[in-house]
Amino acid sequence: MFLQMKTTLLYIAIMLALVVSSCSKILDTTPQDFVSPVNYYNTESELQSALAGVYDRLGDNRVYSQGMSCYMVFSDEFFMKNQTSGMNANIVDASTLELNRHWETLYTGIERANMLLENIDKAVKVTAEKRNEIKGQALFLRAYYYFLLADEFGGVPLKLQSSKSPEEPPLPGTPLKDLYGRIVTDMKQAEDLVKSVSDYGYNTRITKTTVQGILARVYLTMAGAPLNDVAKYADARTYAEKVMLSGLHSLNPDFKQIYINHVQEIFDTRESLWEVEFKGVNQGEIQEGGMIGSYNGITCGNIEMGYGYDYVHATAKLYNAYANGDLRRDWTVAPYRYVTSGQTAVRTNWAADQIYDRSNGKWRREYELLLPRNQNYTGTNWPLLRYADVLLMFAEADNYTNNGPSANAYKAINMVRRRGYGKDVLVPDVAADAAANLSQQDFLDLIRNERLRELAFEGIRKHDLVRWGIYPSVMQTQAREYQTNMPTALKDAAVAQAQRVTDRAVLFPIPNSELAVNPNIKQNTGW
Repeated sequence: MFLQMKTTLLYIAIMLALVVSSCSKILDTTPQDFVSPVNYYNTESELQSALAGVYDRLGDNRVYSQGMSCYMVFSDEFFMKNQTSGMNANIVDASTLELNRHWETLYTGIERANMLLENIDKAVKVTAEKRNEIKGQALFLRAYYYFLLADEFGGVPLKLQSSKSPEEPPLPGTPLKDLYGRIVTDMKQAEDLVKSVSDYGYNTRITKTTVQGILARVYLTMAGAPLNDVAKYADARTYAEKVMLSGLHSLNPDFKQIYINHVQEIFDTRESLWEVEFKGVNQGEIQEGGMIGSYNGITCGNIEMGYGYDYVHATAKLYNAYANGDLRRDWTVAPYRYVTSGQTAVRTNWAADQIYDRSNGKWRREYELLLPRNQNYTGTNWPLLRYADVLLMFAEADNYTNNGPSANAYKAINMVRRRGYGKDVLVPDVAADAAANLSQQDFLDLIRNERLRELAFEGIRKHDLVRWGIYPSVMQTQAREYQTNMPTALKDAAVAQAQRVTDRAVLFPIPNSELAVNPNIKQNTGW
């Protein structure tokens, strides 16, 4: 495997260069020179440093800073404007650089977690409570990285010990059922070890409700394609309900404020259970800025106003999914762009029929507080789990387990819908509430559309379409819709992007970087 190569020592050095204090957020770091692992993991600060190295991979460009917010999650909610080459155009094979780096980045996170877990009990002067808190986060993150790999690549090698020698034999792929079994085991163990979000006051560390919410997502994934283990719907319902009954989370009454908070690095722990933390604009000693809002933001050619690369554009399917009165539409799909001339940029509204010209509007750079702005990098956090998602997961799982929606399923989805219309989430509303007495299938269709409306551009739609078993068919329908209705100037690139989602695209190919060193792994079907 990749991590059994000699480069392992380099990653050890990188990991140990990250230091955080025991009470700080993950990115409150200070660089430190390389220290041999033999003499490390002895103090709380060293354990926190190692843990920061595990978290660090979430913010890589090929994970949530760029790839998993854009070109790795093609779906029916967006296309990449006029992109005709490389992964931005959904052109993928086993040699694709971004895909190889993505695989390597996730396994680097796993390797760092393995090293920490193996060495954590060396810190005998650190209290058992603190070691357990750190252990729980490391266990969860290792499981989460495997969850991403399983979702994207299928039955990947399961490596639960750090590399000791480059001569270690490479591991074969693990059957997907067994891989998910280990993911669940580690996450459940983590649930008992990690602390409550109320112990931190911010949401970039793993907490008990984070684990429970992601376990609901894992169980929903297992219930759907390709495992189709429908008994897991009951588990998904149980874990979503744990979050709901915790009393720690609720919907932010103002939908747009969720994203303004991300841009302004404000931690709303009630709405947002877990975020990837970015910080600064990569101009200082710590290079931890992300590209949320620039790579996937509102079209703008002026740095002072907040540069936007004009890549990620909404589809008519997304725009038209919102009914009149749904306030989420014009925040999610930006109704304007910035027209740049020389050193000036003028905010200019789109005409009513210019749907496909509109950008992702969720993370608006005009709200950034750190000035001057940078062309590429922002401190905008990325949402990994929101309370609205938990409510919708509960409603979906409840609908299945009860052979139709219960009153609780209706309550959960209506809370999300009422907030979207700017209403009190606990007060029935004729305009916002779902139609009564829906069948099981009709309620599922409602949930599918509600997840599109609520979670658009948050990197979850492709995952949903895959687990529902409809990803290729939905994207082929999109290709035909683009061909018929999209403006000529945008059409060819978008059609080609959607047409590339065939049955083989449900999984990515195993990267060449793995195939080159691992004769025991097989390439995925079709690649």
